[in-house]
Amino acid sequence: MHGSRTGPGPGKIHTKPTWVAHPGRAVDVFFFIVATLAAVALAVDIFRASFSTRLLHLTLLLPFWAIVAYLVLPRIHTLLTAVYVPDYFIGRARTSDGLLGDPINLALDGSALEIHSAMTDAGWILADDVTLRSSLGIIRSAVFRTSYPHAPVSPLLVFGRTQCLAYQQEVDGNASQRHHVRFWRCPDGWYLPGGVRAQWLAAGTYDRAVGLSLFTLQITHKVDADIDVERDYIVNSLERTGPGIRHRMIENFSTGYHSRNGGGDEVRTDGNLPVIDLTGYTPRTDLDDLPRAVLRAARGYPDISDPTAGAAASPDTDVPAELLYRDEKAEGTARPLSIVAGVLLAVLGVCADIVVDVRTLGQFIGETGLWAAIAFQAVRVITYLGLLHCGWRTWWGSGRARIWLLGFALFNLLVDGAFVELAGDRFGGMATVAAVGANIILLLALSGDSARVWSTRMSGRLREPGSGGTSRLPGSTGAPVSFR
Repeated sequence: MHGSRTGPGPGKIHTKPTWVAHPGRAVDVFFFIVATLAAVALAVDIFRASFSTRLLHLTLLLPFWAIVAYLVLPRIHTLLTAVYVPDYFIGRARTSDGLLGDPINLALDGSALEIHSAMTDAGWILADDVTLRSSLGIIRSAVFRTSYPHAPVSPLLVFGRTQCLAYQQEVDGNASQRHHVRFWRCPDGWYLPGGVRAQWLAAGTYDRAVGLSLFTLQITHKVDADIDVERDYIVNSLERTGPGIRHRMIENFSTGYHSRNGGGDEVRTDGNLPVIDLTGYTPRTDLDDLPRAVLRAARGYPDISDPTAGAAASPDTDVPAELLYRDEKAEGTARPLSIVAGVLLAVLGVCADIVVDVRTLGQFIGETGLWAAIAFQAVRVITYLGLLHCGWRTWWGSGRARIWLLGFALFNLLVDGAFVELAGDRFGGMATVAAVGANIILLLALSGDSARVWSTRMSGRLREPGSGGTSRLPGSTGAPVSFR
């Protein structure tokens, strides 16, 4: 029989779904959308108030900008880009809001230790992790034009993960102008388009000034448009470091294009991709003095149940295991800023609501009657206790408590919002406004990915008998300010 064959016929490329709904994700999406709408309503109310004839109210334009830039627009971008921006590798990083970020313009072969040793020998400085302290530090550096050699860079995502390592070089001792490059470890078994294997991808750009993002209005670094110049600068600086470092060029890796990055800055490239080989370079770094970020990058990352966390990558073999996992427990359980902010705002919201209740109790009894006031206050007290209890459990990593905390905060937000709409300033005044703002930001903080992923991981650890926090799961942190 012509054309006969043995064995099974051709199958589909994908034999199983590439995305599996995470348990409880629909609840997070609900709170995410509600929090976004609430932030929009708050921004509109503040904008209206800023048009008062009193000059003092013009100062409300500053919190209006802050809410729009850091709460409203990023959430709107997140909702929209989840629909129209591809969630697979297209040669571009993505911002935490889902926007297309810097182009990938470098690839590397080597280990985290080799990258760190070569970069530091070439005069590059490892950037600090994004924390509240480091973010305030770069703000202070930009405002007063002082040096901050270890200034953080904002998180960008490739393979669903933020950069593993980031390095920079200040220009003239000014953090507003700097060379910088981010590195991402490629998942096991992953190949570049065209079948080329690389262990790392990188994106290098030059920060020329500080300004406002075109897409979110946040304070950010503005990058120089010709990213090929920075790409070649990074390659040359590494090759001058030692004879064991060389590169090959993948020409026309992508179509040469003009585009914009996540901050709205124009970028252009010829589409060529250098692949730097560091495997012949001898690291001279003392293993005992390796920074925590390098050890974290050298550990790779495991495959976990949350599909948004990215695929697995094996640990490096050039660092002893006892050193590689030295700080693993502390890093895996580190609370992201979203959890810290959410719990603190829960306490702040309860305090503000108690002030409202004390100030308005007499008026409330006069308008609703004694028994109605008692019943209402009983419900409020139960809500306060629920908020505090769930806040305490959320602090220690309970995913279920986080969902309940979001529910209590939404209930309180609706009650306080009704006070403001129906009674104006008669019930609580600024205390009510503070409670509304605290609950809105709580919803924004705890419905985001960083809070959800951390709570999911911590809940999984709590369910593992005798786990003691030994699972190799890198922490996820959020950034209070966007810096590129």
